[in-house]
Amino acid sequence: MKNTKKIALCGMFGALSITVMLLGSIIPMATYMCPAIAAFFILPIVHEYEEKTGFMLYLVVSILSMLLVAEKEFALIYVFVFGLYSVFKFRADRIKPKFIQYLLKALYCIVMTAFCYGLLLFVFPSPLLTEEFGELTFWFGIAFLALFTITFLLFDFACSKMFILYKYYMRPKLIKK
Repeated sequence: MKNTKKIALCGMFGALSITVMLLGSIIPMATYMCPAIAAFFILPIVHEYEEKTGFMLYLVVSILSMLLVAEKEFALIYVFVFGLYSVFKFRADRIKPKFIQYLLKALYCIVMTAFCYGLLLFVFPSPLLTEEFGELTFWFGIAFLALFTITFLLFDFACSKMFILYKYYMRPKLIKK
């Protein structure tokens, strides 16, 4: 019976993640918003079961996103930045002192975003994205990365608050003993 609940909850949150990722194709300028919202749905699975189960859900949503989502940029943003971070967020929150914790989170964001856009520009080049980035200056790229890192840290803060909402409001309704 316990596995049935686990599968049902994972299926429900996985379907919500994929739905949000597919909505990103409809909503203009949703390149970073939809992957961030989709990543919220992994947090309850990591909390309820373990990182291994959360990682498996992340893999399934990542594969389906890469196959179904038309805009590969935000599918890769989910795969490398937001989705993967949701699996390890609880472990990252245990790091003390807080300064080191936020420094490591910012470093994660910078490295994974650079890796993601490196893939998009050099391994799987899209003519539209390559042209768009070709017109930008080096300093604009640095500014983009700095603002994206600040946004990522705000995402981390929002994840913590959304998890509290889940734990005290949604969890008692979803999981009955």
